[in-house]
Amino acid sequence: MEPSKISDQLVSLNFLALNNHDFNFEIYRSVSNAQSAIERGEDNSIRRYKLPQMHEAGNNDQAFSDYLVSINKVNGFDPFMVNSFDNPYLTCFYLYHRLLAQAKTSSHKDTFYEDDSYRHVINFILSKDEYGKECVGLEPYYYGPKKHFGYITGFHYKSDLNVVNRQILIKSLSLSRDGRENKDYYVDHFRKIEEFLSSFRKHLFPMHISDGYSLDVIWPSEGINTIRLNSKSYLFSDGKNSNSQFKGMKDYGPLEQSHGDPLICFFYRQEDKPYAYDLNNALQGKTFATFSGFTNMFRLTITKENIRGIAIDNFDTPQLLSAIEKYKTISKDRLSIPVIIFPWSKLEQSVDGNDIYYRLKHVFLSQKIPTQLVSLQRLKNKESLKWSASNIALAIFGKLGGKPWKVSPRHDKCLIIGIGQSHRRDSSGSISKYFAYSVLSDSSGIYDSIRILSHTEKRKDYLDGLVENIKSVLCEYTDRYERFVVHTPFKLRRDEMNAIFEALNSYKKNEGCNKTLVVLKFNEKSKYFGFALTNNSKVPFESTCLSLGKDGYLVWFEGLQYHNPTLRRRISRPMHIEFTYPTKQSSGTDDGFLADDDKIAYIQDAINLSGANWRGFNAKTLPVSVYYAKLIADYIGNFDRLGLEEIDIQNLPPWFL
Repeated sequence: MEPSKISDQLVSLNFLALNNHDFNFEIYRSVSNAQSAIERGEDNSIRRYKLPQMHEAGNNDQAFSDYLVSINKVNGFDPFMVNSFDNPYLTCFYLYHRLLAQAKTSSHKDTFYEDDSYRHVINFILSKDEYGKECVGLEPYYYGPKKHFGYITGFHYKSDLNVVNRQILIKSLSLSRDGRENKDYYVDHFRKIEEFLSSFRKHLFPMHISDGYSLDVIWPSEGINTIRLNSKSYLFSDGKNSNSQFKGMKDYGPLEQSHGDPLICFFYRQEDKPYAYDLNNALQGKTFATFSGFTNMFRLTITKENIRGIAIDNFDTPQLLSAIEKYKTISKDRLSIPVIIFPWSKLEQSVDGNDIYYRLKHVFLSQKIPTQLVSLQRLKNKESLKWSASNIALAIFGKLGGKPWKVSPRHDKCLIIGIGQSHRRDSSGSISKYFAYSVLSDSSGIYDSIRILSHTEKRKDYLDGLVENIKSVLCEYTDRYERFVVHTPFKLRRDEMNAIFEALNSYKKNEGCNKTLVVLKFNEKSKYFGFALTNNSKVPFESTCLSLGKDGYLVWFEGLQYHNPTLRRRISRPMHIEFTYPTKQSSGTDDGFLADDDKIAYIQDAINLSGANWRGFNAKTLPVSVYYAKLIADYIGNFDRLGLEEIDIQNLPPWFL
C-alpha cells in the first residue's frame, strides 16, 4: 500500500481563534503541596497549576512550582502576572471565566447556561420551541500545533423530550426540513455558528482582560494542512482487488464461501406470508435490477430445496421456543439461518416493538442460533426493499459463516482487539455488575471471535479480570501475530484504561518483549468538527486526517469523493482518535514511542477496517473493531434492561450483523 500524502486541502476547525495568542493576565496564587487536597472556593475558581516562580526576561529555563491559583482575589493569595504560554491549561481556565463574566454582564441570564459536565462549556441559546433549545457552545481550547488559543464551538439541539422522534432529528440537523437525510449537515452546522456570531458576538467580544487590553475572535479559523490517507481497497475471491465492495463482489465473488448446503428458513405470521415470498424473490434477484441475487452475487446456490417456512401466531417466548424446535427438526445438522418477518421497525421508536425485538433475539441466541430480522414496513415499501435487498443478503451470508471480503491492511500479522463494555445498573444508576469483552479481528477485517474479558459485581475484581484476560488473549495469539493493536471507546474510565496498560506492560515485560503494542481511543461524538471551505458542501474529502497535536488526530472516515463531488447522503462527523499507548505515562518508559508516520499507518488501518463492515455495502463510518463492540453493547444492555438471563455470546458466527 502506498504511503499517505500531504493533501492540498485545508480544513478549518470549529474554532474561534483569538486575534492574539501571546498576552498577559493577572491571577492570584499561593504555593501548594502537590499532594494536598484543593479547596475549590465558593465560585469554583481555584485550581492547582505549575507556574514559574518568577518571570525573568530571556530566561527559558525558569524554575516551576505548584501553586493554587484563583482568577479572583483570595485572602492569602498573591497577585501574579502570567503569560498565556506559561501554562496553556491555566490560560484556558482563565478564558472560560472571562467569557462567563462577559456573558453575565452583557447578556440576559435566559440566553445562556453553563454545561453541567466536567468540561468548561458555556452554551448560548439561539432559539427555543416546544421540543427544546437550539444552542451553540463555546469551550476554551489551545490548538498546540499552531500555538493558538480560542474557543471550540459547535451547534447542538438540547431536547426537552425523553424520546428521539422525527422533529428532534430535524432540529438536530440529522434530517432536512422535509424529513429526509440531511445532505447539508456540514453547511447547516457552519451556518449555525455564523448565526451565533451574528446574535452574540457584539455582546461577548472584544473581551477585556487587563490594563485596557482586549481579545477578539476570528471566524472562520485559519485553514490547517491535512494528510490524505489512502482509499480503501477490498480483496475478494482468488485475491482479486477492487475499490468497491459491491462491484468487487459482483465481479469476483466472495473471499471465502460458506461451507455446506445452506438452508434459509422464513418465520412469519400467517397474514405476513406473502411478504416472505416477496423477500425471497428479492433475495433471489427476481425483483429488482439493483440486486442480481444470491447465486450471481455470492456464488451461493439457493433453490426451492434450500427454502423452508414456519408460521407462528405471535412473538411470545413459548411460541418462539416451539417454532425453534420445528426449525431444529427441519435443519438438523445443516448450515441454516432463520429469517424472521418482524412487524415492528426499530426506526418507529415503539417501546413494545423494541422490547419484543430484543426478547426475540435473546430467545434465539440462548439456543446459539443467529437470526436475520426484516421489518414488515421495509417489505411493504418497495423502494426501501429495492435498496436494502443486497444488504440483507450480505448479512445472511456473513451469519452463515461466509466471508464476503477483506481489506488491504497497512500492517500484516496484526491482531486488532476491540474493547467493549456493557455494565448493568440498578434503579439508582449505580453499576451493579461489570461486563467487558473484546471483538477480535485481524488488520484485514476478518472477524475472529468474541472474548469475555471480565464479568463480575465488584469493581476491583472487574479490573483484575481485565488485566488477566487481556494478557491471556495476547499470550494465546503471540505465535500468530507480531503486532497487537487495542481499539477502545472514548467512554472507558481512567482505571479501566490503566488496567489495559498494566496488561500490556506485563505482557511486554515477559512473553511479548519483541512485539509491537499500541492502543487507540476512538470518539465518534467528540467536540471537534471541521469544514473544507473551498467545497460548497463544506465537507472534507474521505480519508482526510488532521493533527490536533501530541497524540490526537481528527479523521474523516467518510466524506467527499475525489472522483465525484456530489453528495448523495449525509456525511457523519469526523472521528477523534487518540494514541494512549505507548506514552511515557502509560508504558512507564522514556522510549519505544511511535513516530508520526507510524501513527498515521495505524490510523490507515483503522480507516481500512471501516470498510470491513459486513452489515451492509458501503457501511463504513466506524472501524469494525469499534462498531461491532458497540452493537454487542446495545444488545447486552437491552437484554439486561429486560431482566433476561445472561447468555454466552462467544463461539458463534458474527450474530450481531
